[in-house]
Formats: sequence, structure tokens, C-alpha cells
Amino acid sequence: MEIVVSQRQGRAPITVLQPSERVDGSNHTELIARAQEEYTAGARDFLLDLGEVTYMSSAGLIALHVIALLTLHGIVPGEESGWEAFRALGRDVKGGYQPHLKLLNPQPKVEKVLSVSGMDQYLQVFTDLQAALDAF
Repeated sequence: MEIVVSQRQGRAPITVLQPSERVDGSNHTELIARAQEEYTAGARDFLLDLGEVTYMSSAGLIALHVIALLTLHGIVPGEESGWEAFRALGRDVKGGYQPHLKLLNPQPKVEKVLSVSGMDQYLQVFTDLQAALDAF
């Protein structure tokens, strides 16, 4: 998976991560690692542009949740947390939108996964870049 990183300016600097192709069990840790790298470099607000992502598995949902936790608490749960991270996702979805991570342009298949999982109740989803930037 290729991940393009760019910077945008809203009320604060926003780091845009744009993965391509699939986000699944074979590569979800790459997305987490890239977000962690950017966070360590000072990024605090992230826009995840999913326009090039054609498929997202449950591992991809975990990656989104882990990145949200990173932006909220500055930590990434260890790999050993496994399915507990997935169960925590269900609990955290009920807490409302996350302030530091937003999603942009999910393709229909990915949008359906976000909806079925309830992730769209946890992370705001936008189809307009400016609206997404203004939401931070």
C-alpha cells in the first residue's frame, strides 16, 4: 500500500493521509505506523482520504480506531491487544465523533463497511475537502 502524506491548513495544521488500494490484515499496521510517525513529528489533526481505498476489512477498522486513540491519547495499543482493540471499538463508537480524525471520500464499498460497523458514528465522513478541513 502506498500512503501519500500532505499538509493542509484549517484552523490548525491538518495532516492528510491518503492510502491506496486495500486496507486489510496484510497492511493495516503500515497505516498505523505512518500516522504514528506523523504524530511523533508533531501532527495532531488527521484527515484520512479514502478516495483510493477500494476495500477495507475489520483490520482496517481497527487501524482507524488505533489512529483515533493516537490522536486522543498519544499512544498506540500494542499488537498484543488483538481482538480487545476490536471490542473496544464497539464501546468507543458510542462516545460520539472524534475531534482529531476525520474521513474523506470513502468509495461506496468502504462507506458501507463504515456504516455497517457504526464507524461513521465515531468518525465524521465528508465528501467535500473544504468541509472536512473546516470541521477541525
